[in-house]
Amino acid sequence: MIRAGYFIFLSLLVSFSAQAAEEKPATAHGLSVLKSDGLANHALGAGSYIQMILGLLFIVVLIFALAWLMRRMGRLQSVMGGSMKLLGGVSLGQRERAVLVQVGETQMLLGVAPGSVRTLHVFDKPVVTASATAAGGSFADKLSAVLKQKVAK
Repeated sequence: MIRAGYFIFLSLLVSFSAQAAEEKPATAHGLSVLKSDGLANHALGAGSYIQMILGLLFIVVLIFALAWLMRRMGRLQSVMGGSMKLLGGVSLGQRERAVLVQVGETQMLLGVAPGSVRTLHVFDKPVVTASATAAGGSFADKLSAVLKQKVAK
């Protein structure tokens, strides 16, 4: 996204410099006529400013629309896949998480840290249904209840 911003900035800069190069300052006997502050008369009209602002607004709206579309398509692909679902997760530290993943009918508890993913436990029976996760309740509460049941046995 930063590269797109640089590209837009550079293209505007090039277009303004090309426009300024086309405008020739008035000359009197071969010398440029300068304003009292020493600058050549290169004024942009109000129409140019309005066009520039509308163009920038269009680009910003386009960037946000594409970001929204990419997020939407990402969710759509995960729903359409169907065989692998992320049922929930809980933060264990600053960069560590425990996530419950369902692959087919098997549910696995995975430990995720920077640079590594480890299987902590594979459940024989489904612990959490996908509809129960969507219905509400904290994943951390459900996970602690299941682990307490395992310890009690």
